[in-house]
Amino acid sequence: MIRTVTAHDDLELERVGYERGAVLLPSAGRPDAHRYRVDTAGPLVADGLVLLEESPGSYRFLDSNRVPLTVRDLRRFRILVKLAEATPSDRVPAGVTVQPDSAELVDLRDDALDNGLLDGVDFAVGAVGSALDGECITFDDGPDGFVVGYRDAGTTSTLFASRSFAQARAVFLDEACWLGAERGRGTYVGREQAVGTEGWTSVQVVSAYARRLLDGA
Repeated sequence: MIRTVTAHDDLELERVGYERGAVLLPSAGRPDAHRYRVDTAGPLVADGLVLLEESPGSYRFLDSNRVPLTVRDLRRFRILVKLAEATPSDRVPAGVTVQPDSAELVDLRDDALDNGLLDGVDFAVGAVGSALDGECITFDDGPDGFVVGYRDAGTTSTLFASRSFAQARAVFLDEACWLGAERGRGTYVGREQAVGTEGWTSVQVVSAYARRLLDGA
């Protein structure tokens, strides 16, 4: 069922995983989950511009074009407020050892490893990313340039694409380090990730949301 979010939807929700995902669960107090609350006083909720898709045991928020909003989007547009961070697990999963097929990608993989991340767990470089089911940041090169992706549950969405290797490399390492930090690994552990709209007025938030709708993001 899809309906409009209203001021009565004072929901507390949680998510296990990186904020590039869109699926949230009812808050159950899991220590490995981030906790959020719907900001019923936020400008977009107050104006009836946000939709909620309810499935058994889970939620997704949609924009007015019915495109899913990631948790990062929801915080950026002041639809969700973060209440608590997840507690990283002490368990360290086994990574993989896959050598990319170009010297440039080998160097990129080494850069990610040097940042304390796990290959095949936090990130994947090259075509191997398409074979992974877990949540990770991917980097691939193709005929139209370099693509940074977010992969979860066997599906990859594009975060950034460019013909510039340097630009794509910077985005890839930044995203992978943030994902790793949520798991207690890497050089970003202990840092707080900004969403980009801190200090904005409500008018600026609504304007940014309107641009998203026009762009069809």
